[in-house]
Amino acid sequence: MTEQKRIKSVSWVLVKSYLITMGISLFFGMFLFQAILQREVNYKLQRGDQEALNTVSYFITRHMQESERISSDLATNLLFQNALSRKDETDIRLVNRLLRDSLVGRNNIRSIHIITREGNVISEFKEPSYLKNDEEFLQQFDLQAIDKEKGSAYWGIGTNVLEPKVGNTLYLARVIRSKARLEPLGYLVVYLDPVDFNKDCDDILRNISMQVIIKDSSGATLKIPDNLELDNLEEVIKWKSKEYHYIKEGSKKYYYTVQEMSILNGMIMGLNIQARTNDNMNTILLFAVIMNIIFLSGASLIIKRKVVSPLKNIADKARVIGKQGKLDTRFTIDTGYTEVYDITCALDEMMEEIKDLVSEVKEKEKLQKRLELSIINHQVKPHFLYNTLNAASILVAIEEKESANELIKTLAKYYRACLSTGEDTITIEEELQIVKEYVKIAIIRNPNIVDITYDVDEEALKNKIPKITLQSLVENSIKYGIRKLGEPVNIHIDIKLDKPKNIMNISIEDDGVGISEEMIDKIMKGEKLEVKSGFGLKAIIARILLCYDLKDTNEVIEITSKCGEYTKILLKIPY
Repeated sequence: MTEQKRIKSVSWVLVKSYLITMGISLFFGMFLFQAILQREVNYKLQRGDQEALNTVSYFITRHMQESERISSDLATNLLFQNALSRKDETDIRLVNRLLRDSLVGRNNIRSIHIITREGNVISEFKEPSYLKNDEEFLQQFDLQAIDKEKGSAYWGIGTNVLEPKVGNTLYLARVIRSKARLEPLGYLVVYLDPVDFNKDCDDILRNISMQVIIKDSSGATLKIPDNLELDNLEEVIKWKSKEYHYIKEGSKKYYYTVQEMSILNGMIMGLNIQARTNDNMNTILLFAVIMNIIFLSGASLIIKRKVVSPLKNIADKARVIGKQGKLDTRFTIDTGYTEVYDITCALDEMMEEIKDLVSEVKEKEKLQKRLELSIINHQVKPHFLYNTLNAASILVAIEEKESANELIKTLAKYYRACLSTGEDTITIEEELQIVKEYVKIAIIRNPNIVDITYDVDEEALKNKIPKITLQSLVENSIKYGIRKLGEPVNIHIDIKLDKPKNIMNISIEDDGVGISEEMIDKIMKGEKLEVKSGFGLKAIIARILLCYDLKDTNEVIEITSKCGEYTKILLKIPY
């Protein structure tokens, strides 16, 4: 009774487990609430960011369209086209003057360039520039892409090599086509002034807390303003339209939205520079997490000590019993709860019964093995004795007394070897002696019945084998292997040691009629055979399995045969 009082019920453990479950539910509930709230906030902010980006995109597009109009007016000016088509010195000066006129009063244009059909470049700048490298300038442009626009403006992003200090900006390029002959006269390239362009954009972006990245069809980008500070911004952003993403910097998230920009045949991305940290929500979640961790840790310690540890102790002991077979192990513990105590007591009672049963089964198995092996070893059928004595009687009758005398002596040696010592296993040397006596008897009875050869490792002669194993296989070869009368069956016995594997390989091969695949399959599966052959292969296999406590037939024998040609039986005996 004293011991029972120390053992507590599992009910109190269940109460604590229930509290833990409630704590976990609260924990995940807070996360679910935060996710739903965050989704709603993100949706509203996304709508606001998309509308703001629409405004910026519209403003930039109008700015670019104004530049398109100026370039179109210049490209279609007849005076300009005529001067460009003649190309004499006076006309070149006229072209320069017209380009300068287009720059006057237009702060948004940085420079204007003409690329003639011959590949020469005529340039005018908002501020003086003394760089001149027509070849490098031409390499900036994909003229084939400009030609595809068929006179419309082609927009791109790049740095004018003639003004490298200015930096990246937008430029437009278009084909100048003669109104009279509709033939191309060259290309018109207009670079926007990035300072003026950024200044106009800043006035809008400042009010909506947004920064912009523009990407053209070639992948080149332009930042507005050009001092965006987020690391690897262009590598991190996902240029997918109609999606809302964020860039994470530390604990802050910067959301951005992307739209197509048809005039540039590219994309525009608006980055909201107001980071979202959700400090209040994060504080609430952090507090809930800390409280749950404390609560869960305390409950876990209690469950581990009162529930898990006793069960683990039972599992560990069961594992020891399973791996090491220690049937003396006991499960009873003095502490824990009532149910564990009842389980351990039941397991102890079961272990006692198992131990008794195992001992009883082992004794029965040992007795059964001895009986089975004894029965197999004493299956020497009397027909061989009767037939041999009958042959001796015939020899006496025909006055072959010496042959009859030799036959009887050999028969006596054979049975003396078979029945000597009374043991179930004998050495290879003794087994071979039995085989030789048997073969001698067979030859005396029928002189032209068998021709046998031996190839035996000297080291193998002292190894043991179940008695009459080889003699049974030789008897089978003689009795069932002869193809026709008067033609002897050739038998070869080969015994070799496989030392690395501690296996003695015994091979008996004859050139007789062979064994069918169906018969081999039945022998290997241990099925009942219609043909009886002395002890038989089935009996030989059973003896070896019993003698060496093996289970798988394939471990002890391999049979290969071809009907009408040969049969080879390989025994693998442990030593």
